Amino acid sequence: MTLTSPLHSALSASAVHDNSEHGAGGRWSVHAPAPSRPDIVRDLIDRVVAADRRWEFASSNTAAGPAYSPYELLDAANTEALRRIAGQHGWPGFSLVGQDGSEAALRLALRVYEPHDDHEFVRALLRLLTTAAGCGEATWAQWAHLQDRVSVLNGYDQQYGTQYRHDASPLEPELYPVADPQTLAARRITVGLTPAPCPQALPGPRT
Repeated sequence: MTLTSPLHSALSASAVHDNSEHGAGGRWSVHAPAPSRPDIVRDLIDRVVAADRRWEFASSNTAAGPAYSPYELLDAANTEALRRIAGQHGWPGFSLVGQDGSEAALRLALRVYEPHDDHEFVRALLRLLTTAAGCGEATWAQWAHLQDRVSVLNGYDQQYGTQYRHDASPLEPELYPVADPQTLAARRITVGLTPAPCPQALPGPRT
């Protein structure tokens, strides 16, 4: 499968990427008005905070089997919340939820739980995020993370080097295979990422 990058000229003037993976302090460097739905912002952030605690524990727990069911239940609940929000509002963009809410939505999108492995919802989220990025309601860096996630889930090489395996060694995550590594730096710069990939705090898919 061949994936095409968004044109550099399509990057919104309202989205200013700084020279780091997620911006200063782990946030996207975006100039945006106050969110119109602070209640959704709080819900998204609360879910990420609670999930981070479980994801951190899960990444250090190498046991298999039933021990993972609480994490799957949490991911499933967060997926349904994100499905409800996206169904009503589309991708949670800057106007709706601001910078913090948008980043929280991405973190949840990267851990969408679909037990039948059809990945239909995460692909739908990618379409919504593509539209949002084109309208300046999200960044192409966010899009790149979710695009890579979809590629990995479907067994393809990622394009932007944002997705890591965390299962084998939580302290030394392994980068999933990247298509055409020689041009990776150029592709990353195009979407506002640093030239070289690096392990990051965003949760990666369990395999």
